[in-house]
Amino acid sequence: MKRIPAHGSTPFRAFAWLLLLVASIALVSYGLRREIVDVVVWMGATIREAPAWGAALFFVASALSVLLLFISSVLLVPSAILAWGKWPTFLILAGGWICGWLATYAIGRFFRDRAFIERKLDTEGIGRSLLLSGKLPFSLTLIVISSLPAEIVGYALGALRYPFRAFLLALALVEIPFAFLIVFIGESFFFDNAGLLAGLLLLLLGVLTWEVRSARRLRQASRDETTGLRPGG
Repeated sequence: MKRIPAHGSTPFRAFAWLLLLVASIALVSYGLRREIVDVVVWMGATIREAPAWGAALFFVASALSVLLLFISSVLLVPSAILAWGKWPTFLILAGGWICGWLATYAIGRFFRDRAFIERKLDTEGIGRSLLLSGKLPFSLTLIVISSLPAEIVGYALGALRYPFRAFLLALALVEIPFAFLIVFIGESFFFDNAGLLAGLLLLLLGVLTWEVRSARRLRQASRDETTGLRPGG
């Protein structure tokens, strides 16, 4: 899942923008529901004609979306549900996201040097000591993975040689519930379960708001730490 960067926005402003975004998507989607359902049915039928290739492409799209744009795989979820059912879709989506994260970890561990990681962290406004201290507790790892972009966190934790099993466990705890949420949102939209859809969208809004606030706090902590380390700070 692609994380939403948050640079300098207040919690209220972040919540307001996310609420507007989710509400707009919901209104447009329901206004065009018949057309969207027609497209979903067509794509689902196309996938059923070549289920193995369809599953492979959906898995690859989910993995690549960690580094590109997560909505690219999310848009395929309703069609995937129609073709395979919600549980296979959930497994492929979550597996693709986790494999995308593991790819960033492997790149950081085997192909990128520390100087490259430090430049990436500086570009994102994240203090180097936050991720490269070598003493990152598991609870903070969960927050970092759920809040910051994968191409930053995966590279950094890989370069840091963060324990692979702990990294994989953190990924599972973060990505599996989110994949579950996305799949059930897609199912409730397709089957026109408005009450469940509204509740799930509110839950998604809460999760996104928490992610934006956590990312902002991490960056603010990094700036405060950098200021404190300056002479006379």
